[in-house]
Amino acid sequence: MARATTKKRQTTEAHDEKRGEILRHCASLFDRVGYHKTSMQMLADEVGLGKPTLYHYFPSKNAILFAMHDAHMSALLAGLQEKDDGGDPHVRLRAACIDILRQIAEHPGYVRAFMDHYEDLEGKMRNHIRAQRNAYFDQVRSIIRHGIDNGHFRPCDPDLTTFGFLGMCNWAYKWYPPMAKKKTPEEVADALCTPFFNGLSLTQG
Repeated sequence: MARATTKKRQTTEAHDEKRGEILRHCASLFDRVGYHKTSMQMLADEVGLGKPTLYHYFPSKNAILFAMHDAHMSALLAGLQEKDDGGDPHVRLRAACIDILRQIAEHPGYVRAFMDHYEDLEGKMRNHIRAQRNAYFDQVRSIIRHGIDNGHFRPCDPDLTTFGFLGMCNWAYKWYPPMAKKKTPEEVADALCTPFFNGLSLTQG
């Protein structure tokens, strides 16, 4: 039984690794050609697989797009939970910004697909990603509310401030990839967050 369990786990891990490799190649092709101009045959050629083999891992182009969205949101949600120590909201928001920028630097194709093609998701896939996006927004908003309630931030509209923070961080997908080798996520996060935090500070003004 132990051997069967080990073999099954190894098979599952190999399958997941292959899916990850396929996603990286597909993200690159989406980035170069555009999602709507890409066919499953083009994706199979990009990955170096026959189309039937690609279908074994992903039943459709939409399923590939969904997997990119899910990978991106799962990483961001995990990052928030990992750093959820109830501490200084400045530190927690900076860490969230770094996570977003690191995703942009390391997986620019995923992030561009996430930003540009959410509307192309359908049915249960779209509902799942919407729930993840809402959960992430709610968690960031709770950090901001905590900062207001505890006197770290000036009184403000938590919803609008959350939209502003996430817009600031997410829009970096348009300009950060070309400079990612020269500027670390931490450096860029500090450049973005410092004026943002100055605006929220009770001592400002």
